[in-house]
Amino acid sequence: MGIFDWLVGSGPKAPTEDRIWLTKRAKFAGVQRDIAQALADPNGPDAIFVVAHFEDCFDELQALVASAGFDQVRVLVTLSAALEGRTADMSVNESRRILLIVAERHPLPSHDDALSEFARNLPFQCRFVQHVSLEDPLLKMFAGEWVEKVLRQLGMNEDEPIESQMVARRIRSAQQKIESRATGDSPATSAEEWLEKNCPNV
Repeated sequence: MGIFDWLVGSGPKAPTEDRIWLTKRAKFAGVQRDIAQALADPNGPDAIFVVAHFEDCFDELQALVASAGFDQVRVLVTLSAALEGRTADMSVNESRRILLIVAERHPLPSHDDALSEFARNLPFQCRFVQHVSLEDPLLKMFAGEWVEKVLRQLGMNEDEPIESQMVARRIRSAQQKIESRATGDSPATSAEEWLEKNCPNV
């Protein structure tokens, strides 16, 4: 149970697992640990996909996968349509299992929703995990340094994620604020560039 769940209590199980880290370094270490544990599990998933919304995150994930020797893992910059093409070769079998790890949240909730919807509509089981850090643009914009200070005072360390529906709701609220102020959805190579292009007044 994460710190925030301990503070406010656990609600119904969320359709996705949201893991919030103090730092970007810890976030990518958490992604790597998720992959390593899945690969080491004899009853683990049949396929592992690691997804980025932006090219800068994709590059970091590619480097992570290559350095760790995760040859079986596919790293994608994509939404649901591209993922469908990647999984089309897997037979329609409800016993099949996929681990879908998303290494960042998009400023617009519709992008995250597309991935979540894709996972729900797969013809086989899919575990869907999203990672974000307080250093990511979305949280830096709406969380501020005081959140990190409070978390550290509560005893959270860099290698411990928060897994809380309350925090997930806060992230969704931040995305909705951006959505209400965005002037468009122009392509970008990073979340920072996306915000500069599409939401300059936030």
